[in-house]
Amino acid sequence: MSTTERHRLPSGAWVQFKDPHTLRRGDKQKALRAVKDSEGGDVAAGLDLVNGLLQVLIIDWSYEFPIPSQSPDSLDLIPLEDDDALNEAIEPIRNVLFPNKPDPKDATDPASPTEPSAG
Repeated sequence: MSTTERHRLPSGAWVQFKDPHTLRRGDKQKALRAVKDSEGGDVAAGLDLVNGLLQVLIIDWSYEFPIPSQSPDSLDLIPLEDDDALNEAIEPIRNVLFPNKPDPKDATDPASPTEPSAG
């Protein structure tokens, strides 16, 4: 398995992610399966998706507890100071798995002779 470099976190810990070029459809499916059907709305679904991504992407770290793929509850033990840094570190990989779809509102071309059809 191809890997990436270690990412240093604010607490001094490090984390290593799976190489995004080796990701497959199954990795995306595993991350999506972590999203629970709950009444928490978009915020809860977003948190579940981030946790699912961390379970798929983290292949090693320096914490004294198991990596998330072995024990998803390990994510609850990460120091708060490292949380934002982890989320920022996975953002480029998240964009590989879940690229933003084009929005027709962003495609208005003032030089176009016709009106946008999605208006």
